[in-house]
Amino acid sequence: MIEKKLFLLRHAKSSWKNLELDDHERPLSERGIFSCQVMATHIFKKLNFKDISIFSSNSKRTQETCKKIFKNSIKVNFESELYTFNFNDLIEWIKEIKINKNLMIVGHNPALIDLINYVAKDKIIKFPTCAFCEINLYINSWSEIKKNTGDMKELQLVKRLKSYNYKNE
Repeated sequence: MIEKKLFLLRHAKSSWKNLELDDHERPLSERGIFSCQVMATHIFKKLNFKDISIFSSNSKRTQETCKKIFKNSIKVNFESELYTFNFNDLIEWIKEIKINKNLMIVGHNPALIDLINYVAKDKIIKFPTCAFCEINLYINSWSEIKKNTGDMKELQLVKRLKSYNYKNE
C-alpha cells in the first residue's frame, strides 16, 4: 500500500553568462525560463497541490524555477539546507521533516538523481534540468525513508513533452 509520494523537480537550465557569480546566485537562462513554462503545464495537469508540501533549495535558480512553474499561486518553502549536491543531506532532511502530506523537493544534481536511485527500486542514469520524478513510497512517515522503499511512478524530461520546441535546439 502506498503511503507517501515524493516528487522531485530539478531546477531549470541556469545561465553561465556571468562567470563572476557565485554558484548560489546563478539565474535561469532563456532556455530555462522556456522549459519552466512547458513543465508547469505538465505538473498542473497532473498534481493536486492540496496534498503536497513543496520545499526548495534557496539558490536563485531554484527560486526562479519555482516562481516560473508555480507562479506564486502555491506556497513554496525555501530552505538553505536543500542547497546541497549530496543525497545524504537530503535523506537526513527528509527524515526530520514533520509533515503528513506528500512532499515535493526542488533541488540540484547529483543529490536528486542519487536520491532517486537510493529510494526507488528502478534506477536511472539521467536527471537533466527541469526534469520531474514521482516516487510512490511504502512508508508511514518520512522518518522511515530508506533504500529501495519506493517505486518510480513517473520520470518526465521536459524535452520529451510534446509542447517542447525551444528555438535554439
